[in-house]
Amino acid sequence: MNAPRHLTLRERIYEEIVRLIVSGELPSGVSIDEKELTERLQVSRTPFREAIGTLAKEGLIEIKPYRGFFVRSFTPKEIDDLYELRKTLECFAVELAVPQMSDRHIAGFERMLDEAVAALRRGDMATYGIRDKEFHETIAELSGSAPLIETLARLALQIQICRSIANESRDLAERAAEERDQILQAFRARDIPRAKALMHAHISDVQQAVMARFQKENPAR
Repeated sequence: MNAPRHLTLRERIYEEIVRLIVSGELPSGVSIDEKELTERLQVSRTPFREAIGTLAKEGLIEIKPYRGFFVRSFTPKEIDDLYELRKTLECFAVELAVPQMSDRHIAGFERMLDEAVAALRRGDMATYGIRDKEFHETIAELSGSAPLIETLARLALQIQICRSIANESRDLAERAAEERDQILQAFRARDIPRAKALMHAHISDVQQAVMARFQKENPAR
């Protein structure tokens, strides 16, 4: 086995800022206090700004001249567009991934989805987010398409910010349980059209819940 790669300082700063954003500790639209954060992370400005530059390229941070760095905010249309793009890319990933799935892979998906649904039912949105991310990342990896994997990874980070903005509804639990069983059945049958249709429906369901909650909490936007 290959030894795990050690992260560079810039990569460690990048991952910590992503964690702060996704957790809501650095909420959408907030100004990033460079001095406070570099002191907290015990790093200098140079690697910090390199990490910020990477996050800006990935659409998570906005750099405003003479004003500083801000966590990106999203309009309702931007959120809707992100989910529409995700549906197209995820369905393509499913098309490529299903023929590569072994019974071991499907057992892994079952574990991920069981844990995600259980987390939803107990209101543990953090664990739900982790397991949901793991599920979609594994499908992308099985697609074997490097450009698709990279694009979906970037999109997933922006989607996570949207979900933290909207405080995704816990009412999804029972629908998610039903979707879980149907998706697993399609995977076991290696039924690509059915699996794609179910993935599209799953993402649409989440999209509608996020948009409804976002509009309720941000009526002026």
